[in-house]
Amino acid sequence: MHQSRKEQGVERASRRLLHSDRREAIVMSRLEEQVETAEEFFAFPSNRREPGGRM
Repeated sequence: MHQSRKEQGVERASRRLLHSDRREAIVMSRLEEQVETAEEFFAFPSNRREPGGRM
């Protein structure tokens, strides 16, 4: 069954959007992993206050 040019254009556009969203999600996931790894490596505690220290 054939698609009209309009249907083909809509399908291509939606495919491009989905792929870019997927790519963005993958990049964000990798960045998050790298941040977590860096925190573990450098032993950065999250939101920790030093006793008697200023914030």
